[in-house]
Amino acid sequence: MSYSFRFNVVTDNLGFLLAGARATILVTIAALLIGMVIGLVVGMARLSKRPYVAGPATAYIEVFRNTPALVQLIWVYYCLPILTGLNMNALISCTIALAVNGSAYLAEIFRGGIQSIDRGQVEAARTLGMSHLQTMRKVVLPQAFRRMIPPFVNESVALLKFSSLVSVLGVADLTYQAQVLSTTTFRPIEIFTFIAIVSD
Repeated sequence: MSYSFRFNVVTDNLGFLLAGARATILVTIAALLIGMVIGLVVGMARLSKRPYVAGPATAYIEVFRNTPALVQLIWVYYCLPILTGLNMNALISCTIALAVNGSAYLAEIFRGGIQSIDRGQVEAARTLGMSHLQTMRKVVLPQAFRRMIPPFVNESVALLKFSSLVSVLGVADLTYQAQVLSTTTFRPIEIFTFIAIVSD
C-alpha cells in the first residue's frame, strides 16, 4: 500500500475543527430543548380522549417521523420564509427543523412514559382531590421522567447524528468544517476518521 497516513493534518487544524464541533453541540442542545417542550405538548395531546385534540397530534407525529430529516431541513429553510415572511439564517432554520423532527420522537417517548404509570396511582390522586394537572405534575410525570431517561439518551444521540445534515445548508458545523479542510488538504481519510472517532 503506497498511501501514507498523515494525521498531523488534524492536529495542525484542530482549532478549525473544534469551532465546527461547538456549532454542532449548540445546534443539538438547542434543538433538543425546543423539541422537548414541543414533544411534551404533542405527547399530552396524543393522550387526549378528544379526537379533535388527539387527531392533529397523531398526524403531526406521523408526518415528521415518516419524512426524511434532510427534506424537513430544506423545507424549513426555503419554504417557511415564503409562507411566513420571516427571514431566518441557516443556523436558526436548521435548529427549528431538527427540533420539530426530534419533537415527533420525543412526543412518543413522553406518551409511552406516561402510559407506563399504573392507572391506580392516577385514580388514587384524583380520589384525594387533585386536578388532572396536579396529578400529572405531582404523581405521573416525576415517575415517568425516570423511566424515559434511556430513550431520551437514545434520541439525543440520534439528534446529534442528524445534526451533520445542517452542513448541506452551509452551517459551519463539524461536518462542514471537515469537508472544507479535506478539500484544501486532500486528506479526507485522516480528517473523517477523526470526525468518526469524535462523533462516536
